[in-house]
Amino acid sequence: RAEDPPVSRMGRRRASLRGLLVRLVLVLALVLGGLISVAVIGTVTTSRDYRDASERAIGRQGAANRFLITMLNAQSLNRAYILLARGVDLQAWNQARDRFEGDLESLRAALAGEEELLASADAVERTSELWEREAVELIRLRRTGDPEEAIRRVDTGPGEARFNAFRTEHRLLLDRVEEQRMADLAQSDRTRRLVLGGIGGAALLALVVVAMVSRQVWIRVKVPVDRVEAGVTRVTMGRLSDPVAINDDAVRELAALAQGFNQMQREVLEEREAVLRSARRDEAQRTERQLWETVQKGLLPSRLPSPPGYRLTARYRSADRELLVGGDFYDGKVLPDGSLAIMVGDMAGHGAGAAAQAAGLRFGWRTLMSVDPEPGAVMAGLNAQMGSPEQRSDGIFASVIHVLVRPDGELRFAVAGHPPPLLLTPGRCRVLTPAAPGPLLGVFDHAEWPVTRGMLPRGGTLFLYTDGLVEARRGSDLFGSERACEVLAAEWRSAIQLRVRRLIRAARRHENEQLRDDVVVLAVERPAFPEDRPTGGPG
Repeated sequence: RAEDPPVSRMGRRRASLRGLLVRLVLVLALVLGGLISVAVIGTVTTSRDYRDASERAIGRQGAANRFLITMLNAQSLNRAYILLARGVDLQAWNQARDRFEGDLESLRAALAGEEELLASADAVERTSELWEREAVELIRLRRTGDPEEAIRRVDTGPGEARFNAFRTEHRLLLDRVEEQRMADLAQSDRTRRLVLGGIGGAALLALVVVAMVSRQVWIRVKVPVDRVEAGVTRVTMGRLSDPVAINDDAVRELAALAQGFNQMQREVLEEREAVLRSARRDEAQRTERQLWETVQKGLLPSRLPSPPGYRLTARYRSADRELLVGGDFYDGKVLPDGSLAIMVGDMAGHGAGAAAQAAGLRFGWRTLMSVDPEPGAVMAGLNAQMGSPEQRSDGIFASVIHVLVRPDGELRFAVAGHPPPLLLTPGRCRVLTPAAPGPLLGVFDHAEWPVTRGMLPRGGTLFLYTDGLVEARRGSDLFGSERACEVLAAEWRSAIQLRVRRLIRAARRHENEQLRDDVVVLAVERPAFPEDRPTGGPG
């Protein structure tokens, strides 16, 4: 990278951005720390005061109300016993009376420290005791055989007046508790105003410090940054030859940034040239791809033959990835004696070499059809075509299946390291296992490819394919010939073109909608009725 210029043009040693920011941040941190401390302490104190005042008021009101509930319950039980003389009411009265002392102690504990409130509580206690004495006297009258007097005193005696006096003192106590709560809240409000004043002062001081910090940043940082920004604008407009001027007041890092930006402009000029060269290479690759795609289309027949009594179709599906050209190929030809010769092959590898070898094998196969179409002889001829030492050392080989179909449906085929064909009859599909598999083409100088015989019955269809079909995989699970047969058996009533298309689609679905290898499927159907019109399928 460019070296940091430590000295300005005036000879002064440049201050570093780090040192400047550290000083400014320390000052700002002190001010903000004080602001935060005031805010936190004030907030905690105010919140605590409000909380304590509320809790005290709630506790006092709760204790007073519990005592009131006990008294109301005792009054109701006392009246019930006097009027009805039920033992259960007397028992409940005694239980309520036993709670008086505990409720009074709880009330006094809640009012501790407040003399005025405790004095009011004493008045409540005195009135409650007066009523309690009257209640005890009424019970005594009822139990000693003077119920009429007891009932009369319940309705017109001093008991009701004494209870009303208790209620009055109790209301006065609650009013004083509320007054105390409001006084506590007023004190908390005064504390809150003081805290807000302190926060406001600290915030004002922080604003002053921020203004000072901003001025320093503007002087030492903003001007150099603006110059670099202007340089960036020039670069976006294509002006790469104008350097950024380095400000004398700039901190050391920004001066180095400006110097590095100037170096970057020079490197951008070099990168632009490199991009132009890369674009030219990409265009050449696109042209090459189009060329080899055209070559691959030339490897496949534009149309298959239409022999009497048979239907042919084929489909080629390239792998779902970027390849220049693949190595799968197929062909078909009607021989002079009316027999149909078909073949499917798969050349190892992809690219120009594989395409050239595949083209050579296909045209060699067509030549051999005119010499000797027997499967064993054809395989030997194709192997001789590929058996040079240079090709073998480069690992170039191919798998091929060659089939002869006579007009009466007799089959003869040979396999060179290729998947065996499938035979579909109404509702049933099976693999035509060869008598003995032959080696791949190009592996040995001399070898034998046994011929397997079979029969293509009326209503049957023969399928040839490359290994990209059965080797479609989901993880370690291959699509396989068994699944291929299941698909074909389910589609045996469909047209031959649909069967081929749906077979490839099923393999593609098995491989999560993305084939990793090219696939060729060629199908020959012998219609159930001889008068059916044969149709040839496109390549």
